[in-house]
Amino acid sequence: MAELSSLDFHIIADELQFLSGGKIQKIYHEGKELHLSVYVRGKGTCTLVTGDGKFFVTSCSLKHRQRPTGFCMFLRKRLSGQWIDSLKQVGFERILVLETGDYKIYFELFRNGNTIVTDKNDKIISVMSVQMWKGRALKANEDYKLPPVSFDTLKLDEAEFCDTACKSSKKIISVLARDLSLGGNYAEDILAISKVDMDKSAKDLSVSEKKKVFKAVSSMLSRKKEPQIVVENEKYVDISSFFLMKYKDFDSRKFADLNLAVDEFYVSKMEIEDEKMVISKQDKQKGSLEHRLKMQEDSLKLINKKIDDCNKKAEAIYSNFKILEEIILQVNDAGASKGWDFVAKKVKSGQAGKVKSIDLKTKIMSVDVGMAVNVYFEKPLNFSSEMYYKKARKVKDKIPGVEKSVDMTQKNIYDMGDRAEVKPKVRVERRVAEKRWYDKFRHFVSSKGFLVLGGKDATSNEILVKKHMDKDDVVFHADVAGSSFVVIKSEGKKIDDKTLAEAAQFAAVYSKGWKMKVGTVDVYWVTPDQVSKEAPSGEFIQKGSFMVRGKKNWMKPELRLSFALVDDEILCGPELMVSVKTRKSVTVAPGYKKSKDLAKDIRTKLFSVSSVKEQDVLRTIPIDSIQKFIPSGTGEVLK
Repeated sequence: MAELSSLDFHIIADELQFLSGGKIQKIYHEGKELHLSVYVRGKGTCTLVTGDGKFFVTSCSLKHRQRPTGFCMFLRKRLSGQWIDSLKQVGFERILVLETGDYKIYFELFRNGNTIVTDKNDKIISVMSVQMWKGRALKANEDYKLPPVSFDTLKLDEAEFCDTACKSSKKIISVLARDLSLGGNYAEDILAISKVDMDKSAKDLSVSEKKKVFKAVSSMLSRKKEPQIVVENEKYVDISSFFLMKYKDFDSRKFADLNLAVDEFYVSKMEIEDEKMVISKQDKQKGSLEHRLKMQEDSLKLINKKIDDCNKKAEAIYSNFKILEEIILQVNDAGASKGWDFVAKKVKSGQAGKVKSIDLKTKIMSVDVGMAVNVYFEKPLNFSSEMYYKKARKVKDKIPGVEKSVDMTQKNIYDMGDRAEVKPKVRVERRVAEKRWYDKFRHFVSSKGFLVLGGKDATSNEILVKKHMDKDDVVFHADVAGSSFVVIKSEGKKIDDKTLAEAAQFAAVYSKGWKMKVGTVDVYWVTPDQVSKEAPSGEFIQKGSFMVRGKKNWMKPELRLSFALVDDEILCGPELMVSVKTRKSVTVAPGYKKSKDLAKDIRTKLFSVSSVKEQDVLRTIPIDSIQKFIPSGTGEVLK
C-alpha cells in the first residue's frame, strides 16, 4: 500500500485551501478513518477522508456501516455546523490542523495515526486514541505538544544540511526519508539523481556528494508537480506527486491535482454505496409508494361513494316529497300537543312508523323511504335536500387533489421501475466545481454568451465597479436605494438588446424591490464613464454607492428569477435567460415563503420535470446550493 509523505501532504494541504469557509455537516467514524461531510459555498458538498495515513477530499458517497462510536458522537456534537477557518500543515510534518471558530483538530497521519481535538489554546478536549510517551501525552485535559522534530525541511539551508543532518551515522536514505520527512520513494529518487549510494552512511559522504544531495532535495521541493498513479498489471500500486526514476518502466495514470490521484487510488479500494444496497433501498421505497397509492385509490373510491350517497338521498327526498311533508306535519303536531318527550319515546319504541330516530337538539330525524334520509323537521323540506347536494359538492372538490396525488405516485412508481432496469452507479459522485475569480459576485452567462456580474453587498459593489468594470462594459442599477450594481462584460463585443433585457431583470431581482414584494422595478443602464465616486461638494458617498451622471437608459423588467438543472448543475438567473436555455425550469417571484421551504419546493418542482438521470443528480444537490440564490430570503413559485 502506498504511503503519503510530508511532501505529499504539503501539496494536498495547498490544493485543499478551498475548504476554508466550508461548513462541517455530517461526521462518520470508520475504523481508523474519519469522514467529514463539508459544504463549500459555490462548490457543493464533498467528503474529507482522514486517518490511517490518508488525507484527501472525495466527491463520492462512501458506505458507512458502523454505528457511531463515542468519539464520533463527540465530534458530531461539537463540530457539526462549525465553519472551517483554515487548513494548514504543521511545519513539514505529517500533521495537518483544521481550525474552526471554536476548535482545532489535529490529524496525525504517521505510524498508527490519531485525531486530537483541542480548544483554541491547544488544551486537549478529546482524542480518537489515548497515547502516552515520555514527555508527551495525548489525552483529555493535557496540553497538545507536537512530536520531536529533527529538521524543518522547508527551511533547511545547505550549511545546516551538510553540517548537521549529514553528521548522522544513519544511512543517507534514512536521513532523507525519516529525519527530513521526505519518505522512501522521494529519498530514493533524490539519491538516484545525485548518483549517491543509498546504503552509504550520511557522515561518510564527501563534501561534493553532500552538495549534490542537497541540490537534489531543493530541486524536489520546487519541482513542478506531476500527480500520477503507478499501474502494474492493471492494478494500482503506488501514488506519487512526481515522475520517479524507479517507476520509469511502469504504466501510470496522470491527474491535474494530487488530491484527485489520492482520491482515485484510495476510493477504488474502499467500499462505496453498492448495487445491492441501492436496489434494496429502491425496493423499500417502491413498497412504500405502492402502499401510498392503495391508500390514495381507496380514498378516491370513498369520496365517489359519498358523492353518490348524498345525491341519492337528495333525490329520495324529492321523490317522496309529499310523504315526508306529511310525516313532518304529524311529528310537529304531536310535539306541540303532547310534548317532544312523548314523540321521542314513541320513536325510540319503534311506534312512529317510518321515523327511525329523532334528535331534539339538532332538530333532525331519520326517515325510512326505501333508504334512511335525514330531514330537518322544523325547516322546509327542500332545505334538507339542498344540504345533501351541498355536502356532495364539498366532497367533490377534493377529487382533483386526490387524483393529482394518485398520478404523482403512479409516476414515481413508474420512474422507479425505469431505474431498476438500469444498474446504479458504483461511484455516486457529488460535483465539486472549480473556483473562478467571479464566484465572489452574483453572476450568469447571458443567452448570447456575455458574462453578467452583480454585487452581493456594499463591499462587492465597490470591488465590482472599481476593479472589474472596463470602458466598453455596460452598468445597470435599479432605481431603488441600496440595490446591487450589475455589469455586463463586453470583452470588446457589441452587447445585444436581449442581453440588456436579461441584465436589467437580474438587476431588478437583486434590488430592494424584491423585499418590497413589487411586480416591476425601474432599472437604468449607463456606460462606465458615467459612474464615479466623486460626490458633489459638501456631500459624502457611502461605501458601495456611486454617482451616476448624464443620460440614463430606462427599462421596467418584471421581478422573475428562474432555476433549472443544466449540465448537472443548478442554473439560476433571470427568467428571460433561463427560458432560452431550457424549458425544464422553475420560476419564482417575490412572496412570503421562507427561503429554505422555497428551495425545497424548487427542487421538488425540478424533480417532477426531470429525467431519471437528472433526478439522480438532483438528489446529490443540497438545499443550501439553491437557497443561496433566493433574494431577500423569501419568495413564491410561479410555475
